[in-house]
Amino acid sequence: MVQDMIKQKIAGSLLALCVVASLFNSTYTVSASEPAESVHAIVPKTSKASSKSIKLSWTSADDASVKYYYVMRRGTKDSKGTGTWKTLTKIKSDGKAGGPANTYTDKLKSSAPQQFEYKICTADAAVDTRGQAYRDETDKYAVLGTNIKVCIDPGHYGTRNNNYDQKGKNGEHPYSEAQFALKIGKALQEELKHTYGIDSYMTRTTSRISLTYNGKTYTNEKLDQGNISVRGYMAKTKECDFFISLHTNATGRKKNPWNQPKSLNKVYIFVNSTAHNSSRGIKIANSIGAELTAYNQASGIQSAGFEARSRKKAAGFTNLKNDSYNENGTVIYRKGSSGSDYYGVLRGASAKGVEGMIVEHAYHVTGIMREKADASSDLYQNWAACDAYGIAKGFGFITSRRS
Repeated sequence: MVQDMIKQKIAGSLLALCVVASLFNSTYTVSASEPAESVHAIVPKTSKASSKSIKLSWTSADDASVKYYYVMRRGTKDSKGTGTWKTLTKIKSDGKAGGPANTYTDKLKSSAPQQFEYKICTADAAVDTRGQAYRDETDKYAVLGTNIKVCIDPGHYGTRNNNYDQKGKNGEHPYSEAQFALKIGKALQEELKHTYGIDSYMTRTTSRISLTYNGKTYTNEKLDQGNISVRGYMAKTKECDFFISLHTNATGRKKNPWNQPKSLNKVYIFVNSTAHNSSRGIKIANSIGAELTAYNQASGIQSAGFEARSRKKAAGFTNLKNDSYNENGTVIYRKGSSGSDYYGVLRGASAKGVEGMIVEHAYHVTGIMREKADASSDLYQNWAACDAYGIAKGFGFITSRRS
């Protein structure tokens, strides 16, 4: 069950799950005694080229010893390669190492979310590595690719929302929401790509944020105190299919504002109007919320549960609910006074027709959460794994419970 997986993750570091199945079919007969040294360790890179194509690229380092490259593809089940390998194309090497990278664009039949496993086999005068004898070795270098791209927005910038000046218990376990969100974001980008083949764009990769939209550049506080919608606009500008803004939550309670009890912790997923009206958007929100809650409970920082919601039936927001010690987490749709999305980042994504959400992973004003964050890399890595799993499940790349 998910809880068992989570406990395993708590005990160790986050593992990329680029696992390939052992099934293989080939029309080529190659002697089983042929040496494994003939296999070139070619690991292609995949990327979304368009909604109906996936691009592969690999270096020319082997060109001098390879006559032909074969681009191979097979289907997946639960983000693991399965079934028969198909040769998509044969590309002749130029025979010269050190030239431009080799590329191939796999054209898809539709723009529906699709995931495949790819590998590059080779041939020279004596050996064609598509053969059965080379199956296990070539499978080691297979990778996943999809036609999906996610816009990752690590919340805020700099060291915003920190307890650095606090005294006593309020100052225990120094923490900055902005800095921790960036850690989650980088881990999420890695997890999406290596475990699910999903591409991503990050609105910031350092403590600083600078975005250019319609010829105007906005930086730092201009993207945190104003013009926040630009962060959401970037999802469409960068041809992303989904927008996720990463945060940890706070409370309006005045007493011991940074030393709140564990009972405050819960997971809130704020969806924009586009996601709220979408079955896929709600599925992603519910999946992320359930995974994060299970992990938080297993790691001992949360006791509250999570209540799933259906399309167009997300919960409303109140300060009382947010600050309560007796509420479960859930999916929330919050409107502003004008009737549009309350949060600027979500408003921006909605304006461009992109499903989006803010993920409040837990409350940084609880000492127990900050203690966990301060202890090791486990917290942000596992949160990223939960976020990635929920996204992959929503896009149909995961269909069963993980174990």
